[in-house]
Formats: sequence, structure tokens, C-alpha cells
Amino acid sequence: MGLVVLVVVLRSRIFKLGLLLALLGLVLIVMPLRQQVLPALAARSEQKELKEQLHHIFTTRAQSLVNGNYEGLKAYYDTTVTSGLFALNHEIGRIKYVREWVKERQVIVSGSQMDLAIIDAGSEEGKGWASVSQHIILNYHHQGEPEKTINQMGVRTIHWVELVKRDGQWLIARDWYWDPFEADNLDPDITPGTARCSREVAPPPPGKYRRQAAVSYADRYSGVRLGPGDGRYNQAYRDFTGLGGDCANFVSQVLSDKNAGAIPRDWVWNYHNGNGSQAWVQAEALVHYLLDSGLAVRIMRGNFEEVTRTSTTYPQGAVNALQPGDIIAYEEKGEISHVSVVVGRDSAGYLLVNSHTADRARVPWDMGWDRRTIYWLLQVVY
Repeated sequence: MGLVVLVVVLRSRIFKLGLLLALLGLVLIVMPLRQQVLPALAARSEQKELKEQLHHIFTTRAQSLVNGNYEGLKAYYDTTVTSGLFALNHEIGRIKYVREWVKERQVIVSGSQMDLAIIDAGSEEGKGWASVSQHIILNYHHQGEPEKTINQMGVRTIHWVELVKRDGQWLIARDWYWDPFEADNLDPDITPGTARCSREVAPPPPGKYRRQAAVSYADRYSGVRLGPGDGRYNQAYRDFTGLGGDCANFVSQVLSDKNAGAIPRDWVWNYHNGNGSQAWVQAEALVHYLLDSGLAVRIMRGNFEEVTRTSTTYPQGAVNALQPGDIIAYEEKGEISHVSVVVGRDSAGYLLVNSHTADRARVPWDMGWDRRTIYWLLQVVY
């Protein structure tokens, strides 16, 4: 009997020891996992919080662009660093610019839609970063038109955002992007007046240039999600945005692609194997090539007041002699820095353009520019 009891006791102790060793092994397995899982979960939660804050900030900024109220924006920026203060002032400047432009052009912005895509984002130790693509569509009509009249203009911006977490909230410390409503300062200087036009305008000059195909191409590949199939660049061409800008590359495509204007290229103005010639990719070189080659003529070069002034030659202003498929170039400080393509008119006959860098779709031709801008009006005559 004593032997039996001893065996039972030993088995019990062995069982308990085995159980204890099993539990110890489980702890040794779980603890490293816990050390890996918990930080991962915390990081995932922080990234989710970061993305939610980005959506909130960009939504608020889009609303401010429409209503002109920027008073609450400071709460979303780290103004203790120069780059954060600059980002805030830039946003205030563009809101002031849009507000001033619509006042001078007698335009009423009635609403907006926003499409936001956070392409990539991350955070570590209270610092975050994100790559963000934002499409904004503004609904508008001109003063004197029925309120039910709706025109739409669209812009797309690609942002590189750096953030910092202070007092439990993510704040913008840096925001870099090409801005269609660029403002040099907080006091926009816009020439008063408007450039409305009657719907009766002279027909385009006869030629081989496929104007309607050029406009369709410009609408499809503007980069702005304004309608079905829009919102991309043509992947058959390289994007030169990070190499000085893509505006001339886009206009060159509109003029020459076989599915667009179909103007023949030559060795001076050409694109091959992912590379474009200087006349293809650089705005000023493209303008001078079009003029020197005889593919286009310059109707006028002047500021807003000059190109909209009525005359015997241009009863509705020189700018309104342009036709869909024609080109407007923008000169700043003596240099042509941008080109866009005319794509049509809005309900009041105001000329609309598309461009890359920054991306615009059916935006009034002078929106984003100020009193100092000199406009080159080019009519394609091929």
C-alpha cells in the first residue's frame, strides 16, 4: 500500500512539474510574441489615426477654399517650425486668392466635391509622413445667371506631407505640392474685370489640326477626375513633373498624338523612348518652336487688361478669338513658365483651359494668375 501511495504522489508531482514546465514554455513563447504584436498593433492604430486626421484636414481645407473662411486652419499646423508656418500661410494665401479672384471676375462658387487618396503613409515616434492625391471639383456660376446654372472646374494636387504629434494630435509640419492656385503672398493682386464672351465667336481657321480630338485628349488625360475615364496621365508618355514640370509635355501630346491633334513631329520637336526634346518638354522652347515653325501665330502678348480689351480687330477681346485646341502661355518675370490648352467655354462664354503641373481641368484661363502675369495667345494654324 505504501508503495502504491508513493507512486501516486510521484506521478502527481511529475504531472505538476510537467504542467509547470509547459506553462513556463508557453510564457516564453507568448512574451516575445507580445513584445512584437503590441507595438505592431499600436503602430497600426497610430497610422489609422494619422490617416483619419489627414482626411479631416484636407476636407476642412477644401471647405475653406469654397467659403473663404480660414480662421480655424491654424489648429492643424505646427507653427513652431518655419516649414509648418509656411504651409499654413500658403494655404491661407490660396484661399484669399480664390476669394479675390471670384470677386473680381463676378463668379459665385456654389459647392465642391473632393476625392482624396492617401497613397502611402507611415509614422514613428511621434513623426509621420504621407503621400496624398487630392481632386477638388468646384461648382460655380457667374453673377446674373440663374442659381441652378452649374459649371464645374477641377484641380488635382499631389502632396508630400510631414506631420508631428503634439498633445495627442497630428499637425502638419510640412506640405509640398504644385498648386493650381499658387499665391506668392497673403495679399493677392488681381486685375479687376471679367472676360465673358457671347457664344457667337468666329470659327477656327481651316486646317489639318484635329481640334476636337485634341480637346477630347486634353480632357481625358488632364489628371483631374472630372468625369468618367478621367484622372490619369497617358501612361504611354513619361511624367516630367519631378524634372521641372509636365505642362509642355502635356501640350505637346495634345498637339501631336495620333489620337489627339495629330500634328507631325520633327527632329526639333519630338518624343522618343521616354525622352522629349527641349521644344517638347520646356514651356518657353515649345512656344518659340510653334511660332518659328509656323504651326501657330501669336494673336497678342499682354496682361489681363490688354488681352481682354475690346477693339476693332477683336470686338470681344483678343483672348476670345482663341478656339478649342489653341494655346495660352504664361510669362512671369520675363520668362514663359507655363502653357495650357484651350478646351472650351463655360455658360457665360468664359474661356477654359486644361494643363499639367499643376493639374487643371476646364478651369477659367486666368485663374491662378495675377496682375503681373503676361499672357501669350497662340492660335494653331496647321
